[in-house]
Amino acid sequence: MIPSIYINLEDGVSDIATRLKREKSRQVVLVCPKRCSLFSDSINLKLLKKQADLLDKEVFILTMDEKGQAYAREAGFELRSLPKPGQSKTISDIKVQVREPEDAKIPVETKTHVLADAVQEIKNLAKVFTKTHQEVEEKPKFRSAVAAPSIQTQVSACEVAKNSPGEDKAVEDNVTPDAIFHAELVESFKIEKQKKRNQKTLMAFVAVTLLVILGVVFVVLPKATVAIYPKTQPVTRDMDISLSSHAVDPDSGRLILPAAKVSETMEVSDKFQSQGKKEIGSKALGTVRIFNFTRAPISLKAGTTVLTVGSKNYSLLADITQLRPTSYKNATSKEVDEASLAEPVEVAAVEGGESSNLPAGTRMEITNQVFGSRPQLLYAKTETAILGGVSRYLSVVSQDDLTASQNSLKEKLLGSVRNQLSEKKLVLLEKAYILESLEFVSDKPAGTESPNFTATLKARIIGMAYNSDQLHNLVFDRIKQTLAVNKKLEQSPEQDNSYVIKNMDFNNELGVLSVHFEGREIYNVDIKNLPGQLAGKTANQVNEILKSKSDIERIDVMLAPSWQRTFPWFANKIQVIVQN
Repeated sequence: MIPSIYINLEDGVSDIATRLKREKSRQVVLVCPKRCSLFSDSINLKLLKKQADLLDKEVFILTMDEKGQAYAREAGFELRSLPKPGQSKTISDIKVQVREPEDAKIPVETKTHVLADAVQEIKNLAKVFTKTHQEVEEKPKFRSAVAAPSIQTQVSACEVAKNSPGEDKAVEDNVTPDAIFHAELVESFKIEKQKKRNQKTLMAFVAVTLLVILGVVFVVLPKATVAIYPKTQPVTRDMDISLSSHAVDPDSGRLILPAAKVSETMEVSDKFQSQGKKEIGSKALGTVRIFNFTRAPISLKAGTTVLTVGSKNYSLLADITQLRPTSYKNATSKEVDEASLAEPVEVAAVEGGESSNLPAGTRMEITNQVFGSRPQLLYAKTETAILGGVSRYLSVVSQDDLTASQNSLKEKLLGSVRNQLSEKKLVLLEKAYILESLEFVSDKPAGTESPNFTATLKARIIGMAYNSDQLHNLVFDRIKQTLAVNKKLEQSPEQDNSYVIKNMDFNNELGVLSVHFEGREIYNVDIKNLPGQLAGKTANQVNEILKSKSDIERIDVMLAPSWQRTFPWFANKIQVIVQN
């Protein structure tokens, strides 16, 4: 029996030569599948022939590949073919020896081994033909479906023969190699068909999974957001708007705004803290020495003499009579002759408190109703520190407290009126009203020692208020009339502009409101067709496309997921927004 070598699709000349070298038999059949790499070029067969000659091997080629057969003949190989139905003695060039019934003398073990080898060889052939040649199924003409059970029975009998040597004679009478071959092929084809079904199912699953992944990666996940910032220009306008309680609707062309007349008489009251203070603490006491450079004795009465240090006043505790003059020991150096100094006298602070305490040696100016104030001729210095002043205060209702409380009540009344107007979206500006106090009373008069007091104000307010929304729309409508078609006015907050009452005529209920407007005009950017223009572009390309437009200042681009480098191919995955 000639051994067979089954080569794979990707086996090259060196691989086949290695396998030939390992084969002990001189004759070898190479079973080659269709479209194997060996048949890709005729030079491969020529190289293989040289290798076979060097190894002293007689190699036969068995293949269904017509091009491979032609290359094999050209290289000098002898071809082998598959067995045809009806052959009983020779299945292929690989000879299977099946003894005739008259060879009963041959041992049963030998018959069994021969039959088993034939079955295995047929299995191997069926496996190769099923795996590599789809058209093999069309070549053999199998028996009909009716004959299949007998073929299966013969194959089963053959298997029993391998395990039961004593029954070999009966098996050989009923089983032929041709039947075994066909039965094995049918079974192999069934298995191969099931494998193909499984492969097709797996391939379909892989294809669907791949499509889903590609759909997620290229359709679902990619997103792009483009924020466009249009170009802007500053806008400044000044205008005078007429306020009239007789107007019904705002008129942006004539700059007339309806006004609401305000006339209210209200009474408000509140409790206030007294801010006035009266110091009632202990008075500071001490002694001073008086310097008299008048060159004549003088007399100083306690009731008419005041000693001053800054804003603090001190008085003599006793009258001084015939205060002798003070002389200099050295007229040039102005050194005082201490022997000429009068004795120290006691003084006390006019008001109590710690601020009246003074250190020793502090100069004090002297003022006398008769002598007057001559600081170069008559002054004093503290001989000892003036101490003992302690601060204590009492809260007193002062006139300033009453004035402040009246102003506070006016603000409260005005705030109450403005709150009522704000519920109707009406604004009462400064100088657009007159507040007249009718009556103001306090439960404690000025000078009363009390920590708090209650004040009441009755007043009348007359003015003109306007609707804030109407004013805002009137100003914007007026400015929009002067803008270009491709621009719009930014809706800036109300507080960015200033409104001042220029003049008011409360009798005729007319007024003039001066308006100063500062805002921006913004270019209109048409984004309707932009997603389609940006689909599939890179970020740099998008930047160039959008920056080339004269109405765009800058853009911000965000791509998702993070690995995305280009814009999605579908326009509905691209979001374009305008940021003002």
